Amino acid sequence: MQCRVLPHEAGDGPWNMAVDHWMLDSVLADPGTAMLRTYEWSVPTLSLGYFQHRAEADADPRWQDAARVRRATGGGAIWHDRELTYALVLPADHPLTRRSKDLYRAVHQAIVGVLAERGIHARRRGESEARVGRDRPLLCFLDRDAEDLVVGGSKVLGSAQRRRSGALLQHGSLLLETSGRTPELPGLADLAPGAAVEAPDAWAGSVRDVLLKAVGLESEPHVFMHAERAEAEAIAAAIYRSAGWTDRR
Repeated sequence: MQCRVLPHEAGDGPWNMAVDHWMLDSVLADPGTAMLRTYEWSVPTLSLGYFQHRAEADADPRWQDAARVRRATGGGAIWHDRELTYALVLPADHPLTRRSKDLYRAVHQAIVGVLAERGIHARRRGESEARVGRDRPLLCFLDRDAEDLVVGGSKVLGSAQRRRSGALLQHGSLLLETSGRTPELPGLADLAPGAAVEAPDAWAGSVRDVLLKAVGLESEPHVFMHAERAEAEAIAAAIYRSAGWTDRR
């Protein structure tokens, strides 16, 4: 299957979420292809999971002046700073979309290989270390899911999904360095001090390559045309830049 690969770029929270949304819409309209991109956050941003309540973030003073956006995917909030984010959309007939955990495992295991090439040992957290029950922390990276990728017990990669009839979006964050606002969350540079500190765009090519291979896709570089960007910005304006969406819960 061909996969349209968008160029790596940086954007603010509403733009990043709108492009992921646009990718999902695009695969729904053309289910013969998949889409993939990596990106950065030009403004450090707290993304709330679709089902989270704004009051959870308001209760912590450090988030009161932070940029915020609400994702279309579930899970805990993520502080997007000093990380690489990926987004992958597969049509519903792809074999890895049948069970949610299959795509999580394929993607996360592929990134284990990228980390190993840099001398970093990562592993799936597994069921025995997962958090049980409904009591969840605000931040995704403080939670413990069986599918998390961990280094020395600390979460370095978490992903979330949005399924619509005809396609599945999965996006996730690889934490590269500790942010000053979340000192309790170590990044790869802190967990593997012998590894070189690299900017997000230095990771992008390797991550894209292994993800394409892991899910059996052929790369088709895609120029993000002006008209397509306008479609994505229209989604951002209507949804992700809207207080009605961000504060809906």
